[in-house]
Amino acid sequence: QAYNCLIHFYKRLTIHNTMRSLRSLCLLKVHSLGQNTLDLSQMPPSLAKDIKIMRLFNRSFIDWEMYLENNLADDRLGIFQNALSIQYDGVSWSIMYRSNDFVTDCCPHCDFVEPDLEQFTLEEGKLSPVPPQFIFHQRYKDLMIGVSCTLLEDGTSGQIKFNLLEDSVPITDRFNPTITIWMDADRTQWVADCCGFNDDTFPDGPYIETPDPIQDVFTTPLYHSCIRRAMMLLQEWLLWEVVGPVGLDEVMAAVDEAFNQQEPEEFLEDFWRLAIVE
Repeated sequence: QAYNCLIHFYKRLTIHNTMRSLRSLCLLKVHSLGQNTLDLSQMPPSLAKDIKIMRLFNRSFIDWEMYLENNLADDRLGIFQNALSIQYDGVSWSIMYRSNDFVTDCCPHCDFVEPDLEQFTLEEGKLSPVPPQFIFHQRYKDLMIGVSCTLLEDGTSGQIKFNLLEDSVPITDRFNPTITIWMDADRTQWVADCCGFNDDTFPDGPYIETPDPIQDVFTTPLYHSCIRRAMMLLQEWLLWEVVGPVGLDEVMAAVDEAFNQQEPEEFLEDFWRLAIVE
């Protein structure tokens, strides 16, 4: 039935679909039908393999962290914002990402900086010039790059590998960047980890899956209003109790503590005092 769906979809396509191949458009359409509607045993092996790859890798991920900027005299808080999106269409791998960091004078809302959306695409089985996201040194510009993937039979883990070549010879004694996807130990969420990229534009992670498309991620601040009071609580916590960055869950817990556990009169008093100071 799924294979028949592919055939019927082929017949409905017109010559106006020029951005992707007919095969890619069909695979994306079948993949969009959902996992429960497909019987991969009824499909040709090559198509079934591509659908399995798409089921595992075609996702969006985020990594948001806050840290204490100890290099600054006033110990201000710094923010990491990283997002990653992967889409395989049976022919090419399209990688989109956002990444930046900024230091807060007030809070993540008031000092928010939207990260730029970047993208590169590599065709599987074809060599391409090395994208800037992989370049650590000037000489890497002369290399070529190919992409391949592996996945476990049960579909719970897989890896995209970017293979660097010099004069058509694989480079094995240097980094070969990878993106690894797996299900966490509790089998509740998908996780992505990156290795071997330029950290200035493509940090390692780990990244946690998000249902939001990457075009909508980190386009607005973390919270809808100033959360300076919560940041003051977290800053004190970081100074005395925590080594390393804290994640989104800890920040939202601090927001709840700062704004939900106060008596209304105390909250208004603090609000106006902060407003006068500013």
